[in-house]
Amino acid sequence: LFEVIKHRVKGRELVLGKLPEFGNMVEKGLEDVLTMVQTRMRKVDARKSKEPVAEGEDESSEVPKVEDEVDAKEIIDVMGVNEEPRIPIFMDVLAAAKQIEQKQQQTTNDEDGTDTTNDGDDASSPKATSPSLSEFFFKSNDAGVPNLVYPLNVHHKDDGAGRMVEEWQLAANKDTKRIMIRDAMKEIADKVVESANCCEDGGEKGAARVFVAGKRGVGKTATLAGIVASARISGHIVVYLPDGDRLRKHGFYIEPCNYRKGLYNLPEIAKEFCEQLLTSHGDDLRGMTGGNVTKEVMKSYLSEDQIRRVFKRAYADDDSVSEEEVASKTELSLAQLLTVGIGSASLASGCYSTVISILMSQTEKPFTVVMDEFNCYYDHGHYFHGDFDENVREAIPLNRITIFKPFMDAMGLYPKEAGTNITESFGDVAAIPSSEAIMKWGSIVVGTSESRAVRGSFTQSLTDAACALSSDNNGEQPPLHVVDIQRYSNVEVQHVLYNYEITGVGRLRWDRGDTALNPEEVEYLRLVSGGTGQQLMDSCMLRL
Repeated sequence: LFEVIKHRVKGRELVLGKLPEFGNMVEKGLEDVLTMVQTRMRKVDARKSKEPVAEGEDESSEVPKVEDEVDAKEIIDVMGVNEEPRIPIFMDVLAAAKQIEQKQQQTTNDEDGTDTTNDGDDASSPKATSPSLSEFFFKSNDAGVPNLVYPLNVHHKDDGAGRMVEEWQLAANKDTKRIMIRDAMKEIADKVVESANCCEDGGEKGAARVFVAGKRGVGKTATLAGIVASARISGHIVVYLPDGDRLRKHGFYIEPCNYRKGLYNLPEIAKEFCEQLLTSHGDDLRGMTGGNVTKEVMKSYLSEDQIRRVFKRAYADDDSVSEEEVASKTELSLAQLLTVGIGSASLASGCYSTVISILMSQTEKPFTVVMDEFNCYYDHGHYFHGDFDENVREAIPLNRITIFKPFMDAMGLYPKEAGTNITESFGDVAAIPSSEAIMKWGSIVVGTSESRAVRGSFTQSLTDAACALSSDNNGEQPPLHVVDIQRYSNVEVQHVLYNYEITGVGRLRWDRGDTALNPEEVEYLRLVSGGTGQQLMDSCMLRL
């Protein structure tokens, strides 16, 4: 098969056929196609095995040939020739939050008896059963960024994450904040729902690992932000780290974790993480039935003296509780732990690690972690300490820092080439296997960045490690899915231009359809932008 395909392709591609690596290119392409077909065949078989047998129908009866023909066409159509072009849609983050706010207000009025009209809704209606959302997510920050994507903020030249927010700032219409839902975002959501069973009552709960890659400017940050907003609307507790480049080098100072030998703390970053989690999901944590932490659980992350100080700080402002009563208490809520962590640098790392441990091991609410600029964690390190290297020349790997360790262990990626010695075991401290470290219910989604100063070979090695785990899953580890975000298609470019005109971005603000409805203008903008979102927006600022 390989020889036949190689001969036919060589006859059609005269230039490519003369390349020294032509045979390897054909071999890799053929392997990818065969793997794709095999995966589709497995999905069809799995779907058929799950289909219920109708009454009076023999289980051994053959499946209609029409279905077999349809399945066969879907399997062998590897180029998507028979697929209908998908029309992109936009998710308005502000509108989604306002809609949920109105539904929750309506439900509250109905319960209080202030509104007797129920519009035919009962206890089983979506309005009554949909997850509640904290009031914090109904608002926006001072820069106009919706809190649904908190702590994502405005882009700065030397700091910040992505340029998606820049589009919102440049738009004339400030009442809409849109994110285009692309195939890659749908694929990520499908993997999360499929692995974690987030949308099936009574299904077996699990977890998913998703690695997002792509060229610079194709929309990785926008995709991850859309996943964050969608997960929060769906009732997930979300830890969102959009600025990996800042976190890996601007931690102020680092110190050894005296209670957990071989690990290190970033106290100021830990305080920041505690504040972010409490601000965004404080109501969710307080509403969890299993949201209390005992002293026994705290002992894994805090010393006896630190636990005593945690309890003392937790009740420092409560005059109704005496010192004897504080000493006799055996548990604290997750919200109390985070509050203590916000106010104490020496306790922040232990408090945050304890809370993350509880969230990773519980099955009451799906817990999702989204990390952008993930390849920055594998670049040359910026944290040094004499306890790690007496000559202070070797940087501390980030999977030895307590606030990053649970997430990096959960992903379980150890590339062959990295800026620091990130390995599965280091001295007397070993990384926890991904099957044990990953959350019981939820997902961890990470994305790379091509906009940061990270060596390309490090990013490529990390991507190769993810692809290797994705294709060589023996069932012992949780599934890892690699999603490659492509450049904008012709249809997506046109719809982005429609969106720019509607929201009033750049010169399209006064365009009145002269650009978006002109096929030659659309094609020109696609060519000069290369199908990437960042350059497309730049092209719409001034006429090139």
